[in-house]
Amino acid sequence: MKKIVALVLSIVMICCFSVTAFAAKSPVATEKVTVTVRKADFVEGDIDKEITLDAGDTITVKADPKYGTFKSWSVYKTGKNAPATGMVTLSVLNLATSKTVKAVEGTDYEIVKGSLTSTEMTIKVLNSVVVCGNYDDKITDPNEQSNVDDSDKSDPTGDTSVYYIAIVLLAAAAFCFGIKKVYSK
Repeated sequence: MKKIVALVLSIVMICCFSVTAFAAKSPVATEKVTVTVRKADFVEGDIDKEITLDAGDTITVKADPKYGTFKSWSVYKTGKNAPATGMVTLSVLNLATSKTVKAVEGTDYEIVKGSLTSTEMTIKVLNSVVVCGNYDDKITDPNEQSNVDDSDKSDPTGDTSVYYIAIVLLAAAAFCFGIKKVYSK
């Protein structure tokens, strides 16, 4: 009996040594990048609002005729990793300099569908970028807001209609309880 127990224990110990060799690798957190779109229809988010994606995710942008005749796309690299040359703006929140320079295709982004001159383009984002639509021979500044005209969107309605409905329903309930009390006598 002792020999069988010793044999089983030795087999279990040998199996325990190989467990780490067959273990799956721990998941690694993907790098997060930010994308801002200026003067274009942005399928994944709002214009001029910075969104956070995983590095390697794709975004689709479309030219918007309300800005004029579309000419091309410009893609700029942003953030602290950008080289020191180019336009420099001062961030009021953390007083750190945020640099904006032309992005390099293949290093900062990859074009998946379309081109820099097509009205619709899908890119794979590898670093933080700003995508700008250029219209009427004007190059869009990546650091300026698009001045989006949201006049076609109506203001959100208030809850006043809900209040009126609630008051009418409460009045009807009070009336019903009053009638029930009168007839129950």
